[in-house]
Amino acid sequence: MSEKTMVEFEKTYVEYRENIFRVCAMMLKDYQLAEDATQETFYKALCKLHSFNRSSSVKTWLTRIAINICKDRLKKKSSFETPKEDIDALSYSEESIDSRLSVIEAIKALPIELREVVVLYYYQELTHKEIAKILKLSVPNVGYRLKTAKSKLKDYLTEDEDE
Repeated sequence: MSEKTMVEFEKTYVEYRENIFRVCAMMLKDYQLAEDATQETFYKALCKLHSFNRSSSVKTWLTRIAINICKDRLKKKSSFETPKEDIDALSYSEESIDSRLSVIEAIKALPIELREVVVLYYYQELTHKEIAKILKLSVPNVGYRLKTAKSKLKDYLTEDEDE
């Protein structure tokens, strides 16, 4: 691999690492596993760089790789709880942390097919069309999954408040 290619890939890593990590963290429900999956995503991307045909954006391509890795890991491993200390407590009040944890736990409780569209839409800020391409779904199906996920999240969060 040429030095120029490596420099370009390094720039790609710096630009997209946090985005890919967030996708992995929300999918896997565990920050250490997410870090491993992020590293694996970039390793696989580097190995498959020659096959990237640029019909999609780099972000879309990397996200698709990350989601596939996360799905594989979810098949093999049970999920873990999100430790409260994993959220930056310095920048949030205790109430805000509890609220964020509730939302994160609600997202984690969703079935994988709903969780992935929520993560891609709200955390990666992708369009319905981009999500459809990544997940190999129709655009209306992405909209349906988002609507279903919002309804389930609302139910979960209002149920949580009642307790």
